[in-house]
Amino acid sequence: MKNKNSIPAFTIMELTITMLISAIAIGLMYSAYAIISHSYLSFASRNESTGTIAMLDQRLKRDIDKAEIILRDSNTITMKGAKDTVVYRFRTERVIREKMHADTFKVSMESFVMTFESGPASESGGRVDDLRVVLAAEGRKIPYHYHKIYSSVNLFKLLN
Repeated sequence: MKNKNSIPAFTIMELTITMLISAIAIGLMYSAYAIISHSYLSFASRNESTGTIAMLDQRLKRDIDKAEIILRDSNTITMKGAKDTVVYRFRTERVIREKMHADTFKVSMESFVMTFESGPASESGGRVDDLRVVLAAEGRKIPYHYHKIYSSVNLFKLLN
C-alpha cells in the first residue's frame, strides 16, 4: 500500500553522486580553460615578438633602400635620403627609429656590426654600406644582414 502523502523525489545518495559528477566535470572544465588560456597567452606573446621583429626588418630594408647615404655615429645610424632623414638608435633592449616621430621596437640585440667596403666603419660620421644585426627572441639568435649599394654619383658627392 502506497502512502498518499509522499512526494516523488531523489534520494540523498542520488543527489550526492550527481554533485560528485558535477564537481568532477567543473574541475575538468576549469583545468582545460587554464591550459587553453595559458597556451593563448604564450602564443600572443610569441606572435607580438615576431611581429615586432618583422616590422623592424621591413622598416630597415625600406629605409636603407631609400637612403642616399648612411652614416654611423657610435650605435646610431643616420640614413639621409632625397626627401627625409631617418635615424636608428640601437640599444641592448630596444631599437628607436626617428623620422617625424619616434618608433620604439622592443627587441633584444645580441650584436651590431657596421662596415664600409668590407672594412670597419669609422666610429663618428663614417659611411656604412653593410649592417649586421643579431637579435635574440625566445632564446634563439636571429641574424639579419642589410647591404646598401651606393650609386657612383653618391660616392663622388661624398668625396667632394
